[in-house]
Amino acid sequence: MLFSIIIPAYNANLTIKTLLQSIYMMQNKNFEVIVVDDCSTDNTIDIVKQFPCKLICMTKNSGPACCRNAGVQNASGEILVFTDSDCKVDVNWLYNISKYFEKNKTDSLMGKVILSASNYLGDSISALGFPAGGAIGFDKIWKVDKYGYTNSLSTANCAVKKEVFDTVGGFDETFPFPGGEDSLFAHKLQMHNFKIRYIPSVIIYHESRNKFYGFIKWQFKRGISSYIFSKKIENKSDFLLLRLWSTKNIIQRYIKNIKLPLILSLIVISFFTQTTGFFYAKNNIKFK
Repeated sequence: MLFSIIIPAYNANLTIKTLLQSIYMMQNKNFEVIVVDDCSTDNTIDIVKQFPCKLICMTKNSGPACCRNAGVQNASGEILVFTDSDCKVDVNWLYNISKYFEKNKTDSLMGKVILSASNYLGDSISALGFPAGGAIGFDKIWKVDKYGYTNSLSTANCAVKKEVFDTVGGFDETFPFPGGEDSLFAHKLQMHNFKIRYIPSVIIYHESRNKFYGFIKWQFKRGISSYIFSKKIENKSDFLLLRLWSTKNIIQRYIKNIKLPLILSLIVISFFTQTTGFFYAKNNIKFK
């Protein structure tokens, strides 16, 4: 069974070498790596060329959803594996992925994302549950049943059968930023009755966000993505209830933690910033 590891990259010169080194250190060698460069202006391409990857260079900056689809079009593997250029994979990452697909236990899977320890602000941002569960854990942000099945995934650490990917039509390329396109892809999997299983032993490591200005920009873009997402689904109330449930889990987890006041402040800031991004997109013709 061949695995195609697909990585979108944009100005990733500070992180992509660490990611690729961790991938090529794995004992499982039955894989190909496809890096899709989204018109980087730094030396990302030069770094990627130091490794035996397939390198695809986009002709215009189009966002990670478009890059992932381009990677799939050039993939030879039966299983598509996705991660991001600012991650580092565990040495047993692909081995643990292969166990589940070789036994045909699932159509797709979501792995565990471990965020690095950070400063006071960074750890508080991580407590909000993103990406992929953040510091609180995937199963506290997204529902996971007693058999390990869930209804969401994050492209920081997921895998799907190629035939399943083709059936649902890949990632929606109208998302210009990271965030939202993976939730919609998971929604499409559910609509086609495909299963997503959460496998905590499939581990990647992700840097924490620790800059306030970067947090604001991230939340604004998430608001734009939320508007695009809202146009494409019908059961919007289910996702609102899910966010309320996950917020309750965050508060319960940190109720006795000294960071709680800052975490609560970030939740409020996140809400208003995302709302601003949402209405910005709603009133901007290019997001229609």
